Amino acid sequence: MTGYVPGSVKRRIPAIRERDALRGEVQTLRRRVGELEERLVEPGGESDQASGTDGLHGTYAGDGRMLIAPLWGGRLHAHSEDLSLTPELVATGTYDAPFTAFVQRHIRPGDTVLDVGANIGLFTVLLGYTVWEHGTVVAYEANPRVLPILRDNVAMNWLLDRVEIVPKAAAAAVGRLPFLAPARFDSCGSLRPVEHLLASDDRRSDVEHVEVEAEPLDVHLGRFDRIALIKVDVEGAEEQVFAGMEGLLDSGTVERVSFEIARSHLADEWEPFRERLL
Repeated sequence: MTGYVPGSVKRRIPAIRERDALRGEVQTLRRRVGELEERLVEPGGESDQASGTDGLHGTYAGDGRMLIAPLWGGRLHAHSEDLSLTPELVATGTYDAPFTAFVQRHIRPGDTVLDVGANIGLFTVLLGYTVWEHGTVVAYEANPRVLPILRDNVAMNWLLDRVEIVPKAAAAAVGRLPFLAPARFDSCGSLRPVEHLLASDDRRSDVEHVEVEAEPLDVHLGRFDRIALIKVDVEGAEEQVFAGMEGLLDSGTVERVSFEIARSHLADEWEPFRERLL
């Protein structure tokens, strides 16, 4: 019906003003993501020079934390000693530009998203902005080293009204499981025994062994009519996550699943997981 309302009247209706502001924000973010995609060229190409001319996107904020301004907006804290996410975020203002572009293209205001392996909340915050105030992001993170930063990043971006943090691992069943928390590689925390990946000359870190609470994603079965995306980044625990969401996948409510996979991380769970995907 708003198409028949004169422009002078439209500007005075709060809902329409909010809609138009949202459209403008989405268009701006899409332009920024388009710029990121243009930078994804071959090694030695334009993107290699760009990072040296765009300036840094972070500054030391004290207490072992960096304050980062991502290219797509918002603000993030990250551990200053981290060698996985932090250097890339400070140097370029982004991480995993293809997935960032995927979110901007396919996630809409009002959507429900499960972020499994939220880490410091890089994509949790991006998704929180993208689903807008009527959407929902359920963020799973079990690593006790990064949970305080995840909570602060959600609060700092004023997303508590749409982001639900679950301080647990997503797994095949409810219980307590061993978890590896590397001191210098925040993105490498895992339910899997991946110490050997953090003992090489180019990637060496002390690893804290802790126990964490776990639950299957099927606890959400029947809770949502539609789940636009389940994003899974769990450093080798994919088989356990998928085993715990069979009901959700069978229900037909899940539209998309995005997951990162490395055979070396899965080890003896590689074959069961491969069979699951066939």
